[in-house]
Amino acid sequence: MAVQQPPRIGLLGKTPRQAEFVRFNASTPLALHLYAWMEAGVERARKARMDLPSEPAHFVFTAPGQKQALVGLMAPSVDSVGRAFPLAIFTEVPSASTAPRFALTPEAYQPFLRAAGALAHAAAELDVPQLTERTTALPVPGPGDFSVAERLRDSVLAEHHLADLLGPVTEGSPTGGQYYALHTFLTACIGERGREQSAAGVVLDCPLTARVGPVAWLELSSRLLRWPHQPPSFFWSEGDKPRLLLSLGSASPSVFLALAQPGRPGAQVWPLRTERPAAIDNARKGLTASARQVIDSPSTTLDQLLRALSR
Repeated sequence: MAVQQPPRIGLLGKTPRQAEFVRFNASTPLALHLYAWMEAGVERARKARMDLPSEPAHFVFTAPGQKQALVGLMAPSVDSVGRAFPLAIFTEVPSASTAPRFALTPEAYQPFLRAAGALAHAAAELDVPQLTERTTALPVPGPGDFSVAERLRDSVLAEHHLADLLGPVTEGSPTGGQYYALHTFLTACIGERGREQSAAGVVLDCPLTARVGPVAWLELSSRLLRWPHQPPSFFWSEGDKPRLLLSLGSASPSVFLALAQPGRPGAQVWPLRTERPAAIDNARKGLTASARQVIDSPSTTLDQLLRALSR
């Protein structure tokens, strides 16, 4: 019986101890796609006179036609002469096994992502051999981690309510903002059903709460998209204003700009929040009566909400 090889962990980008790019386990077609995406994003940011993303972002990264996905972390960094360019630490996973459970990825990979974040933070003190040695020692999840993530997902959906999910969206916005947020999300995901191998035409900008995290939005998108072979690309951040950028397909460099400047207007980026009462009213009318009834009940759990919206 063949022995299954452990997943390889890659490193790509700039570090403060070296002027040249660092590439370690980063020669696969998908890793090269990631490098091209980061390079294009940096170039666009410079042309727009924008700073690069200032905080780490976790990601699941895909590309059209690829049978793998990357799970990792992209952190701000510079080289030894002060030129800014991100540092990405990632592992490559099969798309087919990731697609049906991508909503579990943030929790299942949490130990890996935390360790990757700590390593990126320590990169200024490490030379390249030390950095690559520590990269290979990062923990990757096993089947038990996904079982734990599944139980935690079920617990979050059962124990939290609509206000726990939509608080950052509706706070300070006109009455009825929950209708706009959910209608926008539904419209985008249903419109991309059956287009899993395409470049993304829509990126959903979802503010998060620390209590719920990204799992509810990811689970809802999974039920709506019904992509069997490839997950969408998505990026999520923590900190004072956590958020999820859900790219319904492979990510374009516009996602990099959205990471660099939250709230930046763009044709591809759909915010879940609006200040326009007319748009809220149209969204409310676009929802079915049964969906509005579930949304309007303060006792509705997230599990009940997702069941109602994904019928």
